[in-house]
Amino acid sequence: MAKRRLPPASLFLCLGLWLASVPLLASEESLHEVWAVKDCRVVTPGGPVLPKATVIIRGGLIESIGAETAIPPDAEVIDGSALTLHPGLIDGLGQSLLKLPEEKFDPAKFYSGEFTDKDRGLTPELRAFDFAVLGKSTLEKYHKLGLTAVQAIPSKGVLSGRASLFSLSSEDKNKALLLKDTWLGLGYAPASFMVYPNSLMGVVAFFRQEFADIGHYGLNADLWAKMPAGIRRPVYNGRWDILREYASGKKPVVFFCNNQHDIRRSLALAEELKLDYFLCDLGGEAQRVVPELKKAKARILCTVAFKAPATSRFSQLGKAEKEKAEKEFYPRNPAALASAGIPFAFSSLGTDDPKSFMEGVQKAVEAGLSPDKALEALTSSPAAFLGLDKALGAVEAGRIANLVLVEGDPLAKEPKVKYVFADGRLFDFTKPKAKEGEKPTVNVSGRWELSLPEAGLTLTVDFAQEEASLSGKMTTPFGAFDFTGGSVSADQVYFEVNASVGGQDIDLYFSATVTGDTMRGTAVQGTSGSTEFTGKRNPA
Repeated sequence: MAKRRLPPASLFLCLGLWLASVPLLASEESLHEVWAVKDCRVVTPGGPVLPKATVIIRGGLIESIGAETAIPPDAEVIDGSALTLHPGLIDGLGQSLLKLPEEKFDPAKFYSGEFTDKDRGLTPELRAFDFAVLGKSTLEKYHKLGLTAVQAIPSKGVLSGRASLFSLSSEDKNKALLLKDTWLGLGYAPASFMVYPNSLMGVVAFFRQEFADIGHYGLNADLWAKMPAGIRRPVYNGRWDILREYASGKKPVVFFCNNQHDIRRSLALAEELKLDYFLCDLGGEAQRVVPELKKAKARILCTVAFKAPATSRFSQLGKAEKEKAEKEFYPRNPAALASAGIPFAFSSLGTDDPKSFMEGVQKAVEAGLSPDKALEALTSSPAAFLGLDKALGAVEAGRIANLVLVEGDPLAKEPKVKYVFADGRLFDFTKPKAKEGEKPTVNVSGRWELSLPEAGLTLTVDFAQEEASLSGKMTTPFGAFDFTGGSVSADQVYFEVNASVGGQDIDLYFSATVTGDTMRGTAVQGTSGSTEFTGKRNPA
């Protein structure tokens, strides 16, 4: 558990002080601006392993690292002596953060012929930022696997939409946003009805014509903006206006490649249209076109679903050969790229959640990819692809404090993540939790008096228990606060209370063992410290 460097009596700030002092504070987060991770093992891609070092974090950034680094007097200290600290992992391209609108096709359009751009798969106006959902449970799912940043993108259609990069530091996507409208998705999935482009050949032809038209549109628009007199104003085109900076190479596009043939098409189109580009290898067949990729100096987003494309010869040979290839051949794709020196980062597209994504990375390691290269493809490589190689992807002074403290192997099947920093904000996975999976042997419904002797404080809690679920209300001298989402397992209870006072939020965590009409446990205030408490049920 992280603790402030304060005298023992002050390690736990009593509830009265927490709540009474809140109006005087800018925010609870401002209490936790400075951290010292002491005596941890530091691993960073491309750099030496530091067997025992101290890392100082201040204001969301890494301030210093070193074996002899002094701990500032205002720092809160985490004992890292049994832990490895590494850069927060980055999902180079995914969609699981997005809640995209469901579009229902109207069959009447077959008769009217009135198809929209959405029907045609032309949706560059879709922005990942607009559809990102960063709830508490979502952040926790990523953090438990060491993931601290995701570049999210709508991935369906021909012009699929624009990506955004999020640091997984806040449920508020405005605070979490790192980069907006980064890459534009280009796909080879034609419309499924009789509207252009409705074939693979049609999609390729569309790209050529579209980007040529955008070039002319941009030249005319720029010319009129400089010399409007005597020149006819070009008619505004919203789609082309969005696409201009991608067509000009100012921003990159990413081709979604379902197989080796799509990869070759994309290399040819990128050269012809002079695009700044990346290739997202959805089919795991980049290993089949290594010479072409090396010649083009291509950059790859390597997916890890490892499903054989329908066009693959393995798929043509029957189910048994296809399944064998998905176990033995396709997981070797990342190792083949690494061996050839082709830069790549991992992408979660094709996997449904962060757990499946990291399981795919583990399969790649088992198939021959070195753990060092795997870590690089989850840290420094995606950071470089995004132009943030000086801000993310390594443990260096001046970089954003997206860091993970783990016990054991960071890429283990069940990584023992203890702490995560995202934008310097601490997420603590060492907090006490009730046992999971056991049928409750106690029922705590009713009114309890909780005594916190160190704080000299007594709280009243009204519990409502339904099987293993716990909710209720905590009454303090400073107000009453409802809570839900608590749990009961065997004789253990766990509940969280968010105390909002003066517009500021303070998180309180309680866990206890229940014996009859009494309980004994630990209370934790955010990341400031902990204290023991006892409880007694009031007679009905």
